[in-house]
Formats: sequence, structure tokens, C-alpha cells
Amino acid sequence: MKQAPAFSVYDPFNEKEITNETYRGKPLVLTFWTSWCPDSHRDLQKKEVLYAQTGEETFAMLNVNVTGRERANQAGQTYARAHGMKIPMAEDEGTDTYERYQCQGVPTTVFITPDGRVAEQFGDQTPFEEIMKQLASFLNETSNTIGG
Repeated sequence: MKQAPAFSVYDPFNEKEITNETYRGKPLVLTFWTSWCPDSHRDLQKKEVLYAQTGEETFAMLNVNVTGRERANQAGQTYARAHGMKIPMAEDEGTDTYERYQCQGVPTTVFITPDGRVAEQFGDQTPFEEIMKQLASFLNETSNTIGG
């Protein structure tokens, strides 16, 4: 597994910077999305259900709005508020982080291990059910490597 690219994104709701170090020691599900994409809408809705069921006890989740692919300023914030999103959200600096992770479309989901390596990356054409199946394997593997 390769080291996950370093990132620094901004959480506009809590007015704080979030980096890859924020999640060091915990498995992370990172999702890149835009407010105008129907596939992103479906993906985020399903992940919100998962988040409501699991919280952040087993793993962390972060949704990164790709501001450089949005059609209006603060479109991601408006969408997140309107849909009552609970998963922590941050904004990419244009497409900086999106490009570092070599994303080809939205939504893109990335599993990052507790020690900061990319375990899996799923493009916009990957069915949500496949992502969830792989998430179960990912969490099982990471719990074995962190002792618990």
C-alpha cells in the first residue's frame, strides 16, 4: 500500500483546518463529492445512514467538497446544510486534494489505514454495495493490525 498523499482541507462549519494527521491512528473513509452530482447525492445519503448507525467508534469519515468543480461559491456548504449532513465536511482548495488522490470523478471514496496508507480507492462508477463490502474487509484488516 502506498502512503496517502498529505492533505489540508478546511471545515467551514467548525472553522478549522483538517489534515491527514487529524485521523492518524484511526481508519478513515474519505469521500470526494460535489453538490451538483446525482451520484454524489446517492452516495452521501447512504453514507449518512451508515454514519448514523456507527458514529466514529470504529472508523472516521470525512466528506471533502471539491470546490474547484462546483458551479457556485459555497455550494457544498449550502447542500450540506440543506440535507442536514452529520458526517464531518471540509472543502478542498479548488481541486488540490482531489488531484493529489488522482480522482477521475465524483464521488470518489478512499479508505486510509490508521498508519496513513491508501488501502482502497473507488471511483465514481463503483456500486455503493461494493464499497460497503470492501469496507467490512478493510475494517476487519485494520482492527487486526491495530490490535483490536
